[in-house]
Amino acid sequence: MITMAGSEYTSVKDFYRDRSIFITGATGFMGKILVEKLLRSCPHIKNIYLLMRPKKGRNVQERLQELLNGPVFENLRRNSPDELSKIIPVAGDITEPELGISIDDQNTLIRTVSIVFHSAATVKFDEALKLSVTINMLGTKRLVQLCNRMHNVEVRKSYR
Repeated sequence: MITMAGSEYTSVKDFYRDRSIFITGATGFMGKILVEKLLRSCPHIKNIYLLMRPKKGRNVQERLQELLNGPVFENLRRNSPDELSKIIPVAGDITEPELGISIDDQNTLIRTVSIVFHSAATVKFDEALKLSVTINMLGTKRLVQLCNRMHNVEVRKSYR
């Protein structure tokens, strides 16, 4: 803990220590970078759950292996391969009710997760409006509903 001018700050490593994280959009550009940075910089993270959907005939485990075999994770594969075992895929879909997550997986997330990053979105400017609303608005609403059920999540803000 660092104290500066009457304020207390926790180091990033200490903040994430022994925490479980849930991330949407982890297969996108920013999501991949986030996952890699968390694992590389915060070695005491407990688990990182990734919302992933089956796609193009591949299940979430196959998609996870494809993600981890990508160039973004090369440094971790070489220097800290055990960190990659902290990643747990959660089958689901941001466009589905309850994010398409099974009851068992929902219960695991509700019990264990204390940090959520939501980066799932469509950023296509020519996307059909109905799909854009489903992904970007309803998906966010559904995620907030799940977060409201999580026992360990706390809202943090940092405005100056």
